[in-house]
Amino acid sequence: MIDSQRSRVVDVEGFMSGLGMDSETVQNEIQVIASRSLAHKVVDKLGLMRDAEFNSSLREPGLLQTWMTSILGTSDDGLDEEARFERERIGVVDALLDHLDVTREKRSRVLNIKFTTRTAKKAAKIVNVYADLYLFEQLEAKFEATRRGTAWLNERVADLRKTVEASEHVVEIFRKKTGLIRGTNTTVISQQISEINTQLILSRAQRAEAEARLQQVEVLVSLPGGVESAAEVLSSPLIQKLREQEAEVQRRAAELASEYGVRHPRMINVRAETQDLRAKIAGEVNKIVEGLRNEVGVSLAREKAISRNLKKLKIEASNTNSAEVRLRVLEREANANRALFDTFLSRLKETAGQEGIQKPDARIISRADIPIVPSFPKIKLIFIIALASSIFMGIGVAFVMERLDTGFRSSEQVESMTEVATLGLMPMLSGRNLSEGGPEDYVLERPSSSFAEALRTIHTGFLLSDVDNPPKTILVTSSLPGEGKSTIVTSLARMLARSGQKILVIDADLRRPRLHKALRFPIQPGLVEVLSGAVDADGAIRLDKKSGLHVLTAGKGAPNPPELLGSEHFRTLIGSLKERYDLVLIDSPPVLVVSDARVMANVADKTIFVIRWVNTRREVASMGIRQLTSGGAKLAGAVLSMVNVRKHARYGYGDSGYYYGASRKYYSD
Repeated sequence: MIDSQRSRVVDVEGFMSGLGMDSETVQNEIQVIASRSLAHKVVDKLGLMRDAEFNSSLREPGLLQTWMTSILGTSDDGLDEEARFERERIGVVDALLDHLDVTREKRSRVLNIKFTTRTAKKAAKIVNVYADLYLFEQLEAKFEATRRGTAWLNERVADLRKTVEASEHVVEIFRKKTGLIRGTNTTVISQQISEINTQLILSRAQRAEAEARLQQVEVLVSLPGGVESAAEVLSSPLIQKLREQEAEVQRRAAELASEYGVRHPRMINVRAETQDLRAKIAGEVNKIVEGLRNEVGVSLAREKAISRNLKKLKIEASNTNSAEVRLRVLEREANANRALFDTFLSRLKETAGQEGIQKPDARIISRADIPIVPSFPKIKLIFIIALASSIFMGIGVAFVMERLDTGFRSSEQVESMTEVATLGLMPMLSGRNLSEGGPEDYVLERPSSSFAEALRTIHTGFLLSDVDNPPKTILVTSSLPGEGKSTIVTSLARMLARSGQKILVIDADLRRPRLHKALRFPIQPGLVEVLSGAVDADGAIRLDKKSGLHVLTAGKGAPNPPELLGSEHFRTLIGSLKERYDLVLIDSPPVLVVSDARVMANVADKTIFVIRWVNTRREVASMGIRQLTSGGAKLAGAVLSMVNVRKHARYGYGDSGYYYGASRKYYSD
């Protein structure tokens, strides 16, 4: 294994700080724990050569092994005792490693040592011995590295001490020979040149400043009264005092001028005094100008003297440059030897001080306890997997069944997929619910049944579809035949007629009429005869004595039903009938089979679309609704017919409790 911890003896941390923190180092340590060398030590420590679980030669051979040995013989034939023992030892190590598992905790430097045996106590013992021996090996490696490092450092420090002494001696001899005296980090001549350079710069700056002030004053002198504004003049205390005296004299002159004439002696004295003060001020100004000229001269002389000294020192420095270069080379060599010696001496002291206080790079954060539950078989895990598998399998089966189920099972599905409101669910009547008659008779026999209540819900729904203008004519249709629309129309009409309303039901399915059979009337005269003019409406309408319902059957012999039902005569007939009746219900043929329903859709006030529960495919129902709306139909809503309430309740839909479960006590089925 290539060790990523490069032992740099000069750096104590290089061989004493321990392992690196990278992922590769942690993986290397996993391989160290799972190595054969450490396994050999565990075998010797625990005496596993005498354990039959690991040493196969101590176990009784099985029947198959005995039979194979008798035929093929053994591989130990011809080996001496030492070779046979070594082979057994290799087999024990292999068996030990086969049951060992060393893993790393995610995103950490924590290692887990796992071992599987037949007994819990033995497993915990082997794991703890593995951890102890691993830490012991780390300590041994560190102690050995420290001992080697200390010995090498002692030899190296002794050699470096001699080298430092020799190099520093050479430097001193050369300095005495050349006469180079060192200052602070440089020679004396270099320091002098540096200082004189600084003085020369300051002198030049002072001279430039003095020349500038002199030039300014000379310019102001050439101007009338200009010199008096110079900074040096204004800052002179004597001139300021003379100015004050001049101002006082001028004030007195002004006062005397109001009393005396120009030739008065006192006025003459005042003028003489003023002239004297001005002469003194002019004299002081001239002194200031002369002082500036002198200052410029002094600065120039100082600058020249400093320049001469600098030139002289540069000549001396050039003579000693070659010797100084050689001196710097010798000094750098001596300093390098001194720095190297100090480094090694410091590392030697640190290594000697740390030699007896080594600690391993790892520590045991949790020793192996004797396990209570076996690692295999994992009953809880198997149970959880089985439970999860069954749940997912059930979900998958339900999903597949849902994908295969192309019909509608609830009002929520109808509304979400067709965007049409659901008026109600019509429960399917079984044979035991019906006597001799059909659903049309059952609604009269059981007015409090769930079937009758579903019809009332539908009636309420289409009335509420337009509260301001309650519909007077209702067209009932479906997508395909056999969806129960005729049964719903007949049963709803009979129930409303029994309640005292004046109801007319019209069988407009001229191709496959059914209404006359359900109510036991002759088929003609009917709607065909009325529209053809063979009979008037009153002569074709019959009365159902059981319920008081008025019935207009289909009639017979319609050559072209769409033309007949789309005529103005049919529209006029419906308009006159809805004036005479509280409600007119029209039973039309399926919308996807013939076009009759689309023709009549714009005549009726509202249209009810019947969908058979589960059986009618969703795309078929959606297509039927689209054809109706494209024909101008005003949909009041949809009705799910022939609903198996028991099966419907199992799905747990929001409308599943209408006619089954706790609500059944409200009905007299």
